[in-house]
Amino acid sequence: MADVVAGLAVFGVVIAVGWLLVRTRAVPADADGVLTRVCFFAATPALLVTTLSRADLTAVLSRSTAVAVAAELAAIVSAWCLHRLVLRRPTAEATIGALASGYVNAANLGIPVAVLVLGDAATIAPILLLQLLVLTPAAFTVLDAVTRRGNPSRLATLTVPLRNPLLWGVVAGTAANLGGVDLEEWGGGYPAQGLEMLGRVAVPLMMLALGMSLAGAPRPLRNPAPEEASPSLRGSPAAEAGSEAHEIDTAGGRPPRVEEEPAHGARSTSQCGASRRSGLWLAVGWKLAVMPGLAVVVGTAAGLCGGQLLAPVVTAALPTAQNVFMYASRYGAAKDLARDAVLLTTAGFVPVVLLAAALLH
Repeated sequence: MADVVAGLAVFGVVIAVGWLLVRTRAVPADADGVLTRVCFFAATPALLVTTLSRADLTAVLSRSTAVAVAAELAAIVSAWCLHRLVLRRPTAEATIGALASGYVNAANLGIPVAVLVLGDAATIAPILLLQLLVLTPAAFTVLDAVTRRGNPSRLATLTVPLRNPLLWGVVAGTAANLGGVDLEEWGGGYPAQGLEMLGRVAVPLMMLALGMSLAGAPRPLRNPAPEEASPSLRGSPAAEAGSEAHEIDTAGGRPPRVEEEPAHGARSTSQCGASRRSGLWLAVGWKLAVMPGLAVVVGTAAGLCGGQLLAPVVTAALPTAQNVFMYASRYGAAKDLARDAVLLTTAGFVPVVLLAAALLH
């Protein structure tokens, strides 16, 4: 437990340095976007290749992994039902609310937290694959349908995961592992040295970029006009290594108008505002409390305990990925909810991880 606290404190210091660099204007306010792109396109894929190439894949594909996947799917499906059927939000908003309640920051915070708490970044790879290959296409399919997007961009939208460097980092590392390729012996060892060098800078750059992004982030629970600060989160790593920020097709310009009517007639402005605030707190509570609880319940039922149970619980406690804000911005649905959920869960996940580590480590 003391090691975990000390490690998180070190992370906090690095994040604070990033925050101070922006607040003191030592670097431009949008500098986090540059670091995010470096992590997304180079450092994090290199880290995934080197880690997975020598990982014990039987340990990665374990009951603990299955529990983490089951907890995330259960959290998203149950949250969608609550947003849609209890809060009576339109389908597009319910979909964004559900993603905000369960789509975890598997790369930008998941990797460093996995290294710190679990001792192995490889444990996060199956969650990355779940989100990139299953949840993202499924969400886009629903959002395309209910916002009545035209067919011309659908192919580009659904092939987003295939243009993600993180996916190819996982594929390359796993292929090298399964093929018995020793990166140290390939090409005289020079490619391996380059990958190791890039991989070593991934975690500190992620933390610096996170601090920079928080320095310029809008305050949660505000209700800005559409042209206000919400888009400033674009490219920040407050959740998912800036991932789909570069992959989503923006050629169409302004996000499409959500044409679906509310399920039960028009509401007053105050009622809509209260409903949206309820949706935000539902998403934050579901992400930080219910989803880790689901991991405990599913893991215990699967026979896990102690350190085995810690991995899925820590994964479930990770904050909402920024990808959710990107999706909300693209489809013009629940942007404020997505933005605030990213910020609030990023600020609030540390106590949950510390509690899990204290009880299960």
